[in-house]
Amino acid sequence: MLEITRLRLNVPARIASVAEGQAGYFTRAQAAQAGVGDYELDRAVTYEQIVRLDTGIYRVVGAAHDPRERLRVAYLRLSPEMTPAERRRGPVVWVSHQSAADLHGFGVFLADTPEFIVDRRRWVNGDMKLYVRSGGVPHRDWVVKDGFAVTSVIRTAVDLYATHTDQGHIGRFLGDALQAGAATRGELDAQFGTSQVEATLAMA
Repeated sequence: MLEITRLRLNVPARIASVAEGQAGYFTRAQAAQAGVGDYELDRAVTYEQIVRLDTGIYRVVGAAHDPRERLRVAYLRLSPEMTPAERRRGPVVWVSHQSAADLHGFGVFLADTPEFIVDRRRWVNGDMKLYVRSGGVPHRDWVVKDGFAVTSVIRTAVDLYATHTDQGHIGRFLGDALQAGAATRGELDAQFGTSQVEATLAMA
C-alpha cells in the first residue's frame, strides 16, 4: 500500500521540468504552479521523495551533491515564483560582491554570507546581504553561471571596490581573472584607471 501511494504521489516527476533546471531544487510557489499542493509536499517529504531545506525550498532526493547549496537556497528564496528560464532572461536577483567573486572562481573569498543585488527592497528572514539597486543590473553587467544570474567580472570588481573590500583580495581576484582570460587589462584600465589597477594587482 505504501509503495502504491509513493507511485501515485510522485512529486519529483510532476516538478521535473523545473527541478532539472535548478540542480534538483524547487520552491513551494513553483510546485503550486505545477499543481502540487502543500499537503502533497508534506507527504513527499514523509515518503523521502524530496527534502525540505528551508521555508518553501525543497530538493529532489538523489540529486547530485551541490557545493553551492546555501547560495542556491538563498537565491531561490528571493524570487520563489520565477522559473529557471525567467531567471535567465529577466532576473530580479543577481549574485554579487564576494559571492559573485567566489562563483566566478577568482580570488580567495570565504563568501559565508550570500550577497545579492535586488531590484527592490525585499523582506526576508535568514542570513544574507542584499543591495537594492532600483532597476536592477544592466544586461551588459551580468551573465548566467551555474544557473545563477551573477554580476560580470568587471561589475563584481566595481562592487568590491565600492564596499571597501580588502585590496589584496581584489588584487587576487583581478589577477586570476586576467590569467583566465575573463577580463583584459584594457578593460580594467578603462574602468578603474591604470594606476589603480597596477596598485591593486601589486597587493595581491
